[in-house]
Amino acid sequence: MTITVFEYKNGPSNEAAALAPRLPAAEARQLHARGEAVFVDLRMVQEMKRTGIIPGAFPCPHGLMDLWIDPDSPISGPAPASNKVFVFCCSSGQHASEAAESARHMGLRQVFFLDGGMDAWLAGGGSVAAFDLQRVH
Repeated sequence: MTITVFEYKNGPSNEAAALAPRLPAAEARQLHARGEAVFVDLRMVQEMKRTGIIPGAFPCPHGLMDLWIDPDSPISGPAPASNKVFVFCCSSGQHASEAAESARHMGLRQVFFLDGGMDAWLAGGGSVAAFDLQRVH
């Protein structure tokens, strides 16, 4: 499978966003449907409660992301050093683009951010699941 890295046009303008590969919502939904990616939701707990999360996504509020990726951390996520595809998402894409770039610098290889965030996911008909506070990392 080939994932295209798109040139940045209307998204976040910081340096991290320019370097982190964006993944259009339609492609993200396809990856999700095939079970080919680990989705990481960086939004605050209140946002996740209000709108739900992508089914199977790992809720990891933005401030905990570095600890989640560190394999020696007591709250590390699913096989952070693996060769899985990771898709970071937030409300609109800003935090996810920064997190994706940080994750690349921390050693994750196939890292993308959901272009347009949950707003784009929902606008395109992406499914959501109820938020479970027990899954916060």
